[in-house]
Parts: sequence; structure tokens; C-alpha cells
Amino acid sequence: MLSALTILRCSALLVFAAPMLIRRTADHRTAGKAPGRRIASRLPFVTNVGAWSLFGGLLIVRSGETAGVTALLLAAAGTIIAAGGSLVILWSRANLGEAWSFIPTAAGQSGLVITGPYRLVRHPIYLGLSMVAVGQAMAFSSGPAFIVVAVAVIPSLVWRARVEEDLLTSVFGDGYHDYKKRTSMIVPNVF
Repeated sequence: MLSALTILRCSALLVFAAPMLIRRTADHRTAGKAPGRRIASRLPFVTNVGAWSLFGGLLIVRSGETAGVTALLLAAAGTIIAAGGSLVILWSRANLGEAWSFIPTAAGQSGLVITGPYRLVRHPIYLGLSMVAVGQAMAFSSGPAFIVVAVAVIPSLVWRARVEEDLLTSVFGDGYHDYKKRTSMIVPNVF
């Protein structure tokens, strides 16, 4: 029989899969080929995938305590944080609609999205991904995974956000510059 700790840890992993498995529609794939579309560098994305791969491996290989009240409480709190991050990602992707892609792209005709979570931060998906990573590291009581979140996952997301902002500034100009003045990058009212 599965323990409550195992169920919580598996749940923390599964909440990451939900927003990542949502497929783009065929309309989106063709809309992405619109004239005037610009693509950001793929290097931050590749680095981000590498950081997440290292993080995921550490969750499994270097998980912490597997018994006791502390492990169970950390697993419950971490699963809640990871689920909250997943909801932020889903909400953000819903607001982006056809403008969403794994590799940042921008086209003037798609418009600048500043509704929903984008009213508060410019990169809510990266906020959600950070919450998922922190929640999973907590759920697995993994100190090494926390370290990878701090030195690899979050910095790669910030780099990716900066590259994306350069792209959005080149496409939307003053409109994006004004938007940057009104909003935080990833964490509302902080960063």
C-alpha cells in the first residue's frame, strides 16, 4: 500500500506535468508562422531544460526523510506550493492563448498580452515554474534540489525572461517599455 508521503510526492511531480502536456492547437502552429514573427535565442531554453533535468534527477536520487511528521508536513506544504505554481502556469497560458510557445516568439499582429496575471508580472509562467520547483524540492525534503533551484533553475528562468524581454521590446517598442515600468519581472512588487 502506498504511504501518504509517497502519494504527496507523486502528486507534487504530477502537477508539473499538467500545464506542460497541454497541446497547442493546429491554429496556433500555423499562426506562429505569420509574417513579421521574431524568434528569441534557443540557448536560454536549452539551459533551462538542462537545469530542470538536473533538478529532477536530484529529486529522485537525493530525496530526504521518508518517515515522520516533518517529512509528511513538508510533502503536504510542497505539494500545495507546486499545485499553486501549476495553476499560475495554466492561468498564464490561457491568457496568452495563441501567443504562447516554448521558444519565445513575438509578432506585432498578436498584440501584447497585459491581462490576467500579466497585469501583475511580465513573466507569470516563470513565477509558476519557480513555485513548482520550490514545492517539489520541499515535498521531497531535498536540500540538493533546493540548491539546484537556487543556482540553476531560477537563474535560467531569469535569463530566459531577459532574452524574451529583448525580443518583446524589439517588436512592441514603447508599448512594452511602458508595460515594463508598471510591472515586476517575475515576483509581484519584488522582482
